[in-house]
Amino acid sequence: MRYLAHVRELPSLDHMTDEEKQQVDKRFDANDFELNFDGNAVEWGLIDEMEIVPAARQNTPAGWLVKNLLFRGERYHIGVYFGREEMILTNITEEIARFIAQTIAYYARQEVRYKGVEDVAPLADEGT
Repeated sequence: MRYLAHVRELPSLDHMTDEEKQQVDKRFDANDFELNFDGNAVEWGLIDEMEIVPAARQNTPAGWLVKNLLFRGERYHIGVYFGREEMILTNITEEIARFIAQTIAYYARQEVRYKGVEDVAPLADEGT
């Protein structure tokens, strides 16, 4: 099982476009006490798992238009799971996904299982 490895520094917004920074500001917040997606919050100690997956798109001309013209590239969904509940943040860029994953790795006080896209945050094996 893979886990987010704790990071010692909060990630920076420097590599994001202005549009990405605005989306982060509008849809995501984290502090010492909780994580917040689109106005829904969960305390850090409750989070068990995180998953980042590519957003599904139809393999049709309409799907291509949505992906390339509307969203201007690949988009991802992030799921945070705690007990039997979940919070999902949809249709974000890879750079935003990386920022959020690294922010969770910074704030989480316990091991958080990780599934999904590689190379968005440092990972560790169980117990390391």
